Amino acid sequence: MNKKLIPYLLILLIFTSISAVKGQEVLKIMYYNLLTFPQTQPDRIDTLKKITNYIQPDVFVVNELNSFSGGVQILNNALNVGGIQYYSSAVFYDGPDTDNLLFYNSNKLGLVSQFQIPTALRDISEYVLYYKDPNLSITLDTTYLYFYSVHLKAGSQQSEMALRYIEAQEFNSYLVSNNRTTNLFVGGDFNIYDNSEQACQEILNGGNVTLVDPVNKMGSWHNNIGYQSYHTQSTRSNTGGYGGGSSGGMDDRFDFIFVSPDVMSGSSGVEYVDNSYKAIGQDGQHFNGDINIPINNAVPADIASALFYMSDHLPVRMEVSIGGDVGISSYVEVINRVFVNNDNNLIVYLKDGVVCDNLTIYDISGKKISNNIFKKKNYINHNLSSLSNGVYIGSLLIHGNYVNFKFLKSN
Repeated sequence: MNKKLIPYLLILLIFTSISAVKGQEVLKIMYYNLLTFPQTQPDRIDTLKKITNYIQPDVFVVNELNSFSGGVQILNNALNVGGIQYYSSAVFYDGPDTDNLLFYNSNKLGLVSQFQIPTALRDISEYVLYYKDPNLSITLDTTYLYFYSVHLKAGSQQSEMALRYIEAQEFNSYLVSNNRTTNLFVGGDFNIYDNSEQACQEILNGGNVTLVDPVNKMGSWHNNIGYQSYHTQSTRSNTGGYGGGSSGGMDDRFDFIFVSPDVMSGSSGVEYVDNSYKAIGQDGQHFNGDINIPINNAVPADIASALFYMSDHLPVRMEVSIGGDVGISSYVEVINRVFVNNDNNLIVYLKDGVVCDNLTIYDISGKKISNNIFKKKNYINHNLSSLSNGVYIGSLLIHGNYVNFKFLKSN
């Protein structure tokens, strides 16, 4: 056998074996500001149970948690109920002011690590999860997801905006210094009134990290009826709501789940499900009013009432596809041949009429190794001498879409 063909055959074996055995799965992700739970009105756990049972999230990230016992209540009395026993949680850290916590479906996901990022006011929490691929023992391959729980300084004064900007800078500095660029989910209560605010621009575009709004509804949303279908705060029009909280009715979009661009394209093994991003209970008909009066057309009446009583914020949810052919479904349509030659060059031959504008290389954990821009190339010859031996992921930008493949560098 020609030795030059061996790396090529290994690439095909890696690609075809993984493609043949994986199946796609959908993950439901939800972020929720719980309004100082359980410090005020701890009996709200039954109210929260109605909401989590309605959504059944696979990843549930919360702000404004006050205690370890509150996290235990959520796990045991709102999630692992009615015969369900598969939810687990990260470790609760009692930081300054209110705290965060992540809960996850342990049948689908596992916790790799977590880290508290200190800021000028509250900690921002990082949680790294991995996907429990049904064929993990065969492929020895999985996908990592990076979740961040953010709760920035509240208020509309310049001094409060300045503090938000400092917090955003501290967060972005952590992402840059730790090379966090792919499969990012950055959510929570940002307390931002419009996208021109410095804190918002720092979160979305700071350093070399880019984040996007899945529904692309950035703008000036404060008390703006044009954004009434996206407002997340406040669920109450009058003061004295159950558990306290802010009044004024639905007129601000404070709660978000921002994601890295690869989540939108599916280029790193996780892909946003179209039209799945929602503020739960937001039907666009309650501008400056209560979320449950008049009748809510987005959720059942009992869920609308639960949203009213649980918090002054609405939860935000989205779905992603993971596993299967996410990001690699069009491989056979655009690539003729891919291999690593004896000179440590990655060679990619594209099919007639197909051109590539960009090649990004990741290691098997999803860490970006390099980004290489081309000008409509039909053939790629890229040197890999700087890489250690091992399996890598190549991601080609072709006609506006990403096509992923795995390759082995072995010499």
